[in-house]
Amino acid sequence: VTNARLVVLQQTMEEELEAVGRRELTGPEITILNGEESNGNSNCTKVCSGTTGRTTTNWISYTSNGVKVEVDISECGFVKIPTVTTSIEGDGYHWYLTGTSAVYDATTSSFRTQIRRDSGFTDSSALGNAHNARRNEWNVEWIAVGFTC
Repeated sequence: VTNARLVVLQQTMEEELEAVGRRELTGPEITILNGEESNGNSNCTKVCSGTTGRTTTNWISYTSNGVKVEVDISECGFVKIPTVTTSIEGDGYHWYLTGTSAVYDATTSSFRTQIRRDSGFTDSSALGNAHNARRNEWNVEWIAVGFTC
């Protein structure tokens, strides 16, 4: 590659970075069409995400084959109930689970998820109990979208 070609590539990259910077200065492009409650101020929309952590999730057994966890989202600062999307991440056996995207009792500051082993699987390592959830490092990965004013 010649020096002249490198200069052209550098200029192109600088122009692209400048264009990206301009787009970021125009503000977030988050549109919430509807939600659990009436819409809030469209200038106060927020995407907030997190994880309960592989070693810090407080799984509680709620049946012989199911676990649940309460997820704190209070730091997001929502004033209306957000739309929450979840998945389960871990070290193993989470593909045996059902309910991995289920959200219960969402509020502006928390939600609960409950999961259990699919009844078609008999591997005891995948039993949906708190011991196996911790051993397999299951945790909730989540994204919430809502209004902050």
